[in-house]
Amino acid sequence: MSPTHPGLEPLPPDLGDDVRARVAAIEVLSPRDIDARLTDLGYRGQEDARRAAAVLAYRHLRRIRRLHLEGLAPEPGSRENCLFLGPTGSGKTFLVELLFREILAVPTVLADATQFSETGYVGDDVNTLLSRLYEVADRDPEWAACGVVCMDEFDKLATSRSDSRFAGQQTTKDVSGFGVQRSLLHLLSAPSADFPPDFGFTSRQRPNRMELSCVTFIACGAFSGLKSTAEGMERGENIGFGREPLASRQESIATRVTEEQLEQTTAFARYGFIPELIGRFNRLVSFSPLDAATLGDILQNNVLRAYEREFEQEGLRLEVEPAVREYVVARALKRETGARGLRTTLAPLLERAAYEHFGHRGTDATLLLTLEDGQVRAQVT
Repeated sequence: MSPTHPGLEPLPPDLGDDVRARVAAIEVLSPRDIDARLTDLGYRGQEDARRAAAVLAYRHLRRIRRLHLEGLAPEPGSRENCLFLGPTGSGKTFLVELLFREILAVPTVLADATQFSETGYVGDDVNTLLSRLYEVADRDPEWAACGVVCMDEFDKLATSRSDSRFAGQQTTKDVSGFGVQRSLLHLLSAPSADFPPDFGFTSRQRPNRMELSCVTFIACGAFSGLKSTAEGMERGENIGFGREPLASRQESIATRVTEEQLEQTTAFARYGFIPELIGRFNRLVSFSPLDAATLGDILQNNVLRAYEREFEQEGLRLEVEPAVREYVVARALKRETGARGLRTTLAPLLERAAYEHFGHRGTDATLLLTLEDGQVRAQVT
C-alpha cells in the first residue's frame, strides 16, 4: 500500500511504488561520506558549514526513507529549517546544489526571495515555491514532498522596523518584506500547505495540497551589516547629555557572524526580521570569507579547468603562470566577492583571445597568461 498523509488523498499504488523506488535508489551515505563527496565535486573550504550541511542532508535522507521505505511517520519536530549566513561568493547556494541536486538527487528548488510579494500584489506568492517543487518532481506530489526548497537572497526581505507590524497590529497589506515574512511563517511550520499547480495563472484549477513534514527549507543570505548590528547591541550606548557615541566604522563585506551573534534574535529584529520567523529556523550556519589558499584552490581546480576545457574545444591550450594566479586571487580578495571575484577578474583577460581565435577550426596554439609590470598579458604562440 502507498503511504498516506493527513489531508492528502491516497495515491494510486503504482505512484506510491514509484516514489519508494526513487527513494530506495538514493545511495545511503554517512555525513562523513557526504562531506568527502563534496570535495570530489569541487567544493572547497567552509569546514564547519559543510559539516553542518552534511548532517542536514543525511537527516533529510533518513526522514524520507523512514516514511517511504519503513512506513514510519515522521517524528514530531523532526522537520529541518536551516539558515545559511555568509558573505557573497562563500559557497552557500553552491553547497545546496551539490548536496541535494547532485549527491542526493532529490527535487530541489532554488528561488530568489526578491521576486516574492504578499498575496494580491504583483509578484509571486510564497506558496508558488511548492508549485516549483511540484514541477521539478515531474508533477508527482509525493516525490515533491521529499524535496528541498532553497530561498536565496533571503536577507533582502528585511526592511525598516515598525512596532505595529511586530506587535501584529498591521491591518493593511504590506508590499515590503514583512508581508512575505508573514506568509513564510506558515510555510516553515505547517504540516501541509496548499499550492496552485498552475502557479496561480488562472483561477480554474483547484489548489493541490503538499505534505511538508519531510520538506527541508533552506534560506541563504549575506546579511551585510548584521555583525555590526549585533556588536552595537553588545557594547550598548548611553543616551542624553554627556553621552559618548559609539565610534562608527564601515563593516567589511567579507565578514563572518559569530555563533554568539547568531543567538541574538533581537539583532535580527533590528535588522528587519520578524522574530517569530527567525525562530522557525532550528539551525543557523555561519559561512566564513574564503581565504587566499582556498581561493587559489578553487581557481586552479574549478575556474581554470572550466576555461581550459572551453579553450581546448576551440583548439587552444590555456596556460596560466603562477604569478597570474596570485594576481587573480589578490584581486578577488580586494573585491570581497569570494569565489565570484575569480571569474570576474579572469573574464576580461580571456575575452580578447576568445574574440580573436574562437570559431577558427584547425587552430593549434597555446594561450599563455603572464604578469608583466603588474599587468596580465595574453600571448598566443
